[in-house]
Amino acid sequence: MRIIVADDEFFARKALVKRIEELTIEIEFCKEAENGREVLELLEEERADLVVTDIRMPDMDGLEVARQLWEKFPETSVIIESGYADFDYAATAIRYGVKDYLTKPVKKEELEKAVKRVEEEQKKLRQKIEKQLAIRRGEFMDFSHILENEVTAEEILGNLFQKTAADSWYLATVQSRKQQLDKEKIQNILEIFRGEDIRAGYFCPKQEFILVLKADGGKEFPEIFFRKKLVSCWNKTGVELQVGISQCHEKTENGVKEGASAYREAVYAINQRLLQPEQQIYRYEAEVNVVQLFSQAEEIELERCLTENRTGDAINMARKLFQQCENREEISIYSLFTSLIQIMNVINKVYTIRKGQESEETDKSSYLLFNFKTDLYAFHSMEELQRYIFDLISDMSEEEGQKASIIEDLLKYLEWNYQHDITVNELAAHKYFVNPSYLSRLFKAETGKTFSKYLTELRMQKAAELLKESGLKISDVALCVGYNDVSYFIQTFKKYYLMTPEQYRNQ
Repeated sequence: MRIIVADDEFFARKALVKRIEELTIEIEFCKEAENGREVLELLEEERADLVVTDIRMPDMDGLEVARQLWEKFPETSVIIESGYADFDYAATAIRYGVKDYLTKPVKKEELEKAVKRVEEEQKKLRQKIEKQLAIRRGEFMDFSHILENEVTAEEILGNLFQKTAADSWYLATVQSRKQQLDKEKIQNILEIFRGEDIRAGYFCPKQEFILVLKADGGKEFPEIFFRKKLVSCWNKTGVELQVGISQCHEKTENGVKEGASAYREAVYAINQRLLQPEQQIYRYEAEVNVVQLFSQAEEIELERCLTENRTGDAINMARKLFQQCENREEISIYSLFTSLIQIMNVINKVYTIRKGQESEETDKSSYLLFNFKTDLYAFHSMEELQRYIFDLISDMSEEEGQKASIIEDLLKYLEWNYQHDITVNELAAHKYFVNPSYLSRLFKAETGKTFSKYLTELRMQKAAELLKESGLKISDVALCVGYNDVSYFIQTFKKYYLMTPEQYRNQ
C-alpha cells in the first residue's frame, strides 16, 4: 500500500510513520509531508492509496486537503487525525469522503483497523473497475476475435455466458438493417432486450448486439419474444433490426467455447438476410439442401470470357446466378455461397495464369480471402454483394479503361478489420485478384494516401476515439486497434498526434 503522512509537528509525524510501518499490511512506501501543499505535490509526482493527515496545519488544513483530494485525486483515500474530538470537523470530513476520523494519540489497534478498512474498500473498488474495464474493452473489440482467445473471452464475456442461469439457451446476433446507430439508440436497444432471462452486449467493430437468451419451456424457439422486442425497438427508436439465432445449446462448464459455436450458428443464420431481406428473424438450420446454381460448363465459359476480356458477358453470367435466387425460398445462403466460391476460384485461376505463375505448387498454396462467417456477414444486402462480384470481374479486364473501382469495398473491409494484420499484397492476391502494385496505385488515386498510411491513420483515429470515450488502459487501446507492441503503438500515436496517448487523454 502507498501512504502519505501529513503533520506539521515533526515528532508526531515520525511517530505516526513508525506506527504505520509496524502494521501487518504490506507497505510499498510511506512518504512524509509537513503541510497540505506538500501532499498535493507528492501526489502529482506519484499517486498514493491513502493520505493520513492532521486536521490542524498551517497554510492548508486537513479538511482542505480532503476537499482537494476529493476533487483532484478521488482514487486516494483520506484518514484524518486530530488532538480534539471535534464532531463538527468529523461531519465535514464525511462530506469529503474521509474514511476515518482518529483522535490523538492514535492507538495502534485503531490505526490498523482504519487502514485495513481502506485497503479492503480499495481492493473491492479495483475489482469492480477491472470488471467494468473488461466489459468495456470487449465492447470495442470484435466479438468473434474475443472468442478466439479463451482467456480473454472468459474475462470479457463472463457476464454473457457464466451468469446465464438457464440450463439451455439461444444466442442471437442482432444488427440494424439500414442505419448507423448513435449511442442513445444503442443504449435504448440494450435496455429493451435486457431482462432477468436474457443477457445483452454491444460490440462496436461490427455494430452488432449479442444476446444470450434462456430457452423458454425447454427448447422451444422464442419466436414471440423476438417479434415483440423488434416491434418495441421500432416503436421506441425507429430502428429496424435483423436477428440471427443459433440452435438451442445446453449449459456447460466452458460457456465461452459453447458460445463460440452458438455465435457461428447465429452468423450463418443472419446471412440468409441477403436472400430474404424482409424476414427479420433468421434461424440456424443444421441440415440444409445445397442446390448447384453454377454448373461446371458455366465455370468453363466464365473462364473463357475472362481470358478473352469479354467483361460484359462474364458479368451477365454472374447476374444470372443472382437472378436464380430471386423469390425462391428453397434456395439457401449455402447454395449461393458455394456458387460465389466457384466464380471466385475461376477469377483466381485466370489471375494466376496472367501472372505467369501457374504451376502445381501455386495451385496447392492458393486460397481465397473470403469467408462465410466474416466476409459474407459484412454484406447487408444482395445489391452490395452483387456490386462486389461485378467489380471483381470488371477488374480482371486487361483494358485499363474497363476496370471498375474496388476501393469502396476495400475501405469497408478496412473499417471492419483494421485491428487485424492486413497487407495490401495479400488483399490484392487473395481477395481482389489484381496486381498488388495496381491496387496500391488505385488506392492512392482514390484516397490520396498510400495503403499503409491510410491504415495507420484509421487505427490512430480509432485509438483517439477510445482514449476519449472508453477509459481503457493504454495497453488495451493498443490491442483494440491492432497493436500487440504497446511501445510501438505509443511511438506511432505520438508521431501522428504530437503527444503520447496519456497526454492526449488528459488534454
